[in-house]
Amino acid sequence: MKLNLLRFVFLSCLSMLTLTAQAQKIDKEFRSFYKGLQRNIETDRVEAITNIVHFPLQTIYWVDELNNLSEEEKRDGLLESEDFDRYRSVIFNEDVKRIIPRRQVEQVQQIDIESSGDYYKKLAELIDPGSTLLELYCQYGEYDTVGDNYFAFVFGKVNGEYRILAYYTDTRVKE
Repeated sequence: MKLNLLRFVFLSCLSMLTLTAQAQKIDKEFRSFYKGLQRNIETDRVEAITNIVHFPLQTIYWVDELNNLSEEEKRDGLLESEDFDRYRSVIFNEDVKRIIPRRQVEQVQQIDIESSGDYYKKLAELIDPGSTLLELYCQYGEYDTVGDNYFAFVFGKVNGEYRILAYYTDTRVKE
């Protein structure tokens, strides 16, 4: 009986260590992805940025209880790869180029998909099974003060690699 209990405790600990190692691996992968994103934004490496965007890129945000957007309006926020060059400077604007390189990876938040609304659930359909959505939300004002301006990027793993799935801001990307 005592031997079985010890075996159970050992296997439980081993299982927890394995899960922790997997979580660190995912965290390490995202850290590497995020550092690369920062460098690419800072140096304006257009091709490298384009290669980490998942298309179609969602460029509007909605809250179920507040925004009564039709499915057509939600689809209108999707940006296809052939249109990316046209809107790239709107997405990767001067504020993004100034703020992202200085934001630490610890400021990226994991999204609880199960308790989220339609917006995050639609994005979650794009990611690999068992992976999660991550979001960097940046609120800012002039000269790095807290203000009314904001933008956010949503990331997720698609086919084993992290990608930018969505970008939203206080104004529409596509007018």
